[in-house]
Amino acid sequence: MTKKSDSLQAIAAFNQSYLLLAQRMLKEDRAQAKRALGLSDSMATRICSLTQAEIEILADSSDLICQFRADAAPGRA
Repeated sequence: MTKKSDSLQAIAAFNQSYLLLAQRMLKEDRAQAKRALGLSDSMATRICSLTQAEIEILADSSDLICQFRADAAPGRA
């Protein structure tokens, strides 16, 4: 069995934190969270419906789940 590199472990932890935060934001104020996260209505619904087990599976990836958007940077309105 091979051990995951520190970078891959960090990506998995980041992905899990992102998904949990996205769920929390969507439950608190769906419209504002969709704008802040750049999510469609269908993606917001899907993220809200994820179980803890599904989050763990999705998070355990070598790719970041979120996208960084230059258009959302401060001063770019």
